[in-house]
Amino acid sequence: MPKKSAKPKSTTKMKNIVPAGAAGREPVASRPMIPAYGISKSTKGLLDWQWARERLTRSHNYVIVTARADGRPHAMGMHGLWFEDAFYFGTGEATRKAKNLAANPHCIVINERLEELIIVEGIAHLVAYDALPQGLSPASIQKYGWPYAPHEGGVIFKVTPRLVFAFPEKQFAKSTTRWRFE
Repeated sequence: MPKKSAKPKSTTKMKNIVPAGAAGREPVASRPMIPAYGISKSTKGLLDWQWARERLTRSHNYVIVTARADGRPHAMGMHGLWFEDAFYFGTGEATRKAKNLAANPHCIVINERLEELIIVEGIAHLVAYDALPQGLSPASIQKYGWPYAPHEGGVIFKVTPRLVFAFPEKQFAKSTTRWRFE
């Protein structure tokens, strides 16, 4: 366990720090463009945003996909919290994903249950520990057994969704849904 300190030192570009909190908007549901897969064009059967929110919240493990400076993808399994319609995760500032996000904040977050696949396309920004939503640390303790607390070399990212896709395997043709947050 890293040594705790009141304020972590950071060499990561901190200019991207933004206030944390709820996006404050409901996304708009529609059908994604997936030609030749038999997906309904009707709005009947679109999933409610709560369906995706519940699965993102319950997921214990996630995959984050970032891009290296040369454009090569980087994927990593990790823990995190879907909280107030954003994804929060902590990592070391020297990790590949932190370096990638400092250079290019666009990323993808995927839940662990592929039979109810949810793909979040979003933008990651550093969040100061004192700017985290009030209930985030208690939620982390409940889910994983540890708080979000400052430690040497640690940073917190908030991924704000732009597009979210749901691909429920058993309802693929009638319930595949895309939500737009913009």
